[in-house]
Amino acid sequence: FPCGRATSKIMSSSTKTIPPILRGIHATPSGPSLLHQILTSKILLVGSGGIGCELLKNLALSGFRDVEVIDLDTIDVSNLNRQFLFRSRHVGMAKCVVASAVALGMVPPLILEDDGLDDGGDCDETMKGVKKVASYAPHHGNVCDNSKFNVPYVQAFSLVLNALDNVAARRRVNRLCLAASVPLIEAGTAGYLGQVTVIDKPSGTECYECQAKATQKVYPICTIRSTPSMPVHCIVWGKELYKLCFGPKVEESMLFEDEASLRAEREAEENEEAGENSHSGKETNGNASNKEDGENGKDSFEGELEGEKTTYMEHINNLREHMGIGSPNDNSIQIDESKLRFVAHQSLTALFQTEIEKQIKMDRYKTAEKVPIPLSSPDLENAISTDEIPPTEKDTYQQTQIWSRAECILELTSCFLQIARSTRGGENKGMQPPPEFDKDDPLAMRFVTAASNLRSYIFQIDPIQSLYSAKGIAGNIIPAIATTNAIVAGLQILQAFHILRSRLLKGDAKNNLKEVCRYIYCLRDTTRKGYYLQPTKLPDPNPECFVCRNAVISLVVNTKEWTLDMLLSRVIKKELGFGEPTLMVGGDIVYEEGEDIDPTEYSGNL
Repeated sequence: FPCGRATSKIMSSSTKTIPPILRGIHATPSGPSLLHQILTSKILLVGSGGIGCELLKNLALSGFRDVEVIDLDTIDVSNLNRQFLFRSRHVGMAKCVVASAVALGMVPPLILEDDGLDDGGDCDETMKGVKKVASYAPHHGNVCDNSKFNVPYVQAFSLVLNALDNVAARRRVNRLCLAASVPLIEAGTAGYLGQVTVIDKPSGTECYECQAKATQKVYPICTIRSTPSMPVHCIVWGKELYKLCFGPKVEESMLFEDEASLRAEREAEENEEAGENSHSGKETNGNASNKEDGENGKDSFEGELEGEKTTYMEHINNLREHMGIGSPNDNSIQIDESKLRFVAHQSLTALFQTEIEKQIKMDRYKTAEKVPIPLSSPDLENAISTDEIPPTEKDTYQQTQIWSRAECILELTSCFLQIARSTRGGENKGMQPPPEFDKDDPLAMRFVTAASNLRSYIFQIDPIQSLYSAKGIAGNIIPAIATTNAIVAGLQILQAFHILRSRLLKGDAKNNLKEVCRYIYCLRDTTRKGYYLQPTKLPDPNPECFVCRNAVISLVVNTKEWTLDMLLSRVIKKELGFGEPTLMVGGDIVYEEGEDIDPTEYSGNL
């Protein structure tokens, strides 16, 4: 990172130890005090994906020196085009570990070249209590793990920034910050739209759960490709597979993998690093060193090669060729259905068996609650079978039917054959390329339903979708946009500055975040005044919020049909988001969870 060493000789003695990028803050009336807050505050960042990478870069370049990062995910090939802290050699590694190490290298050094001058008074005050060695500490785990990430843990931080992509984790962080009375800067994006708000219980602001949240429609690529947890994740994956198999350009699908470009990128990085290491000496900037490359050795190199080797692209390209996709029209070529079935079998085996086995081998799911189960070879053999017919060709077929694994394989193979017949011969020959995904197109929905259900079977995701229900989900998804992530991450850092500045004020304004912070909307279209950002006052809490206002929720349950276990799993944990609930009837505890609680103690009540 360029640290302005060429100009350090002519700087005044009072600013000699201030990093050049931070001298603008230092020059303002409250600058020295605010800069001291920045340099000494302890920050917790939850999430190191799309928004998280932007935030880590912003935190580092803004001078924050004590940051901890929590994230559960590992790096996928699909992350490399937008999560800029990652490179091809990092595929399969924990996001928070890599992102923290890279961001640490961006932190400006505190002390520049010694010019023999004494430091000024303002600078001495600013540097009191500042860590000489910056620390960006990663925690590869689930923020919902109460044994590690609890209220005492959060109370150690000056403020918390959220960069999460799911409601359950956001609920968890929201409640932790409320209980710890630590300000939370929350952000979210949906396509071109985004918003940033500040949640602070002492200031009387609205919390994350004061308003009902709409169903999530934007999903990170890494979640879709590697760690699905909901049926909609699998349906998005099925749509991308449709694009990969039938689209005019395979590279437009998020499932596209290109070994050549990945290897070329890695070689370029290695050459660049080799060139840097050939220079004399080792540059130190007061930051803690990271030894990931040296410690991992041979295992790291083998992991890089494994992450760069695609398991299915060769088979997909072969399948497209046999279907007549992406090649010049030649309707004289006849279809060899036996050969096409065999090629389809190879492709489906690579997608639903070999790729899953590869991800398991890379320890991608070592922290997951459920480890995916690859499809069995007997089920995949249906791709080359001519004895069975797909469910949609049966007289008894209905759109509300749930297909088995074997039926999904038959349905996918039928779609491949139908596309081949339309491009290589038959009544509709010459229809190339096939139409892009359309939820009203029967073939497209058959394909996506079958592919997404196989994905759900592998990752043990319920419920399995009928074609009718999958159609409703597939037509209601918004793509994520990286630029929006960058904008809201910048707005989060500005809110962090406002929070730290408020601690320098006096009287009623001190620590009253409703006076200094704003709820900011990022808009797709301009306001009447031509603005894309719309700030408003932080809303008051919802008096009916059971999280921050202790409101009472009335619930009527038919005790003849519902068990206590059903109430716990469906309502208390899933809908209300309680992690370790305690249930009482009168003064008696009928159910309780926690570290020291025997799970069999209340099993009779469930």
